[in-house]
Amino acid sequence: MRAEEAAERARAILDAVRSLYVGNEEAVEAVLEALVAGGHVLLEGPPGVGKTTLAKLFAMAMGGQFSRIQMTADLLPSDIIGSLVWDPKSGEFKVRKGPIFANVVLVDELNRATPRTQSALLEAMAEGTVTIDVYTFELPRPFLVLATQVPSDVGGVFPLTVTQVDRFAAKVLVGLPGRQGELKVLSMADALERPQVKQVATPEEVVALQEAARSVRVDGSVAEYIEDVVEEARKVSAPGTVSVRAALWLYRMSRARALLAGRDFVTPDDVKAVAPHVLRHRVVPQASGADPDAVVRSVLDRVRVPRG
Repeated sequence: MRAEEAAERARAILDAVRSLYVGNEEAVEAVLEALVAGGHVLLEGPPGVGKTTLAKLFAMAMGGQFSRIQMTADLLPSDIIGSLVWDPKSGEFKVRKGPIFANVVLVDELNRATPRTQSALLEAMAEGTVTIDVYTFELPRPFLVLATQVPSDVGGVFPLTVTQVDRFAAKVLVGLPGRQGELKVLSMADALERPQVKQVATPEEVVALQEAARSVRVDGSVAEYIEDVVEEARKVSAPGTVSVRAALWLYRMSRARALLAGRDFVTPDDVKAVAPHVLRHRVVPQASGADPDAVVRSVLDRVRVPRG
């Protein structure tokens, strides 16, 4: 798929999602960039701002299957990936696939689940496969997990470790839509009860977008810039929190952003645009109470941008 064709397909998906989703435009673009980059996303925002709707609309726009998993403390790994069940008619065990087998999976309140169940989900995200008893199954392609978290100061949660959080390509902030946006939501109140948007792509076309992103060129100077940003982020973050995955996802997300802009090469501006999404959940400020987004902005301000 050529860069111009990829950009046209991406615009169609964005337009379809935006026809019913009212909120942070940047968040919609970031989710699409993560999808094209082959990553998964942590969604952060107050209740009732359309996080579930956002996930549903992406699935509809690309003609994919959607599922939602409500995490609770009594949820088992088999409730997510599936299990073997006894079929009395055939007299044998049969595989019952879990809700993880979908193109877009919304995992609500991820940190409500126990570490064991969290690990089963994160393993599926990392490997793209699940094992049920002795059987291994590939997950559908494309495969996008959008997960939300409960604030850590709320009771009954099992906070994600730094390693677990690092599995997500990006953390996207989904905020209140503002007065005009909320008025628009009110005007679409009936449509939002059962949101439906036109399918403008197929899962196969989204996979083609992912493959095309791998062909986007990253010049040596831009790769050096990515590494400089990551090294600077490590200087202002707690030890061990900004891993090699930070550099990898800056690289991949930058390629996705360039492709969706209709280019076959990455610019430093692409890196700067995706850096907040890639780094905000990896940077743990050394100063207590410091805002990770402010820290990331200061990192970008200090790193020299390559010219030419």
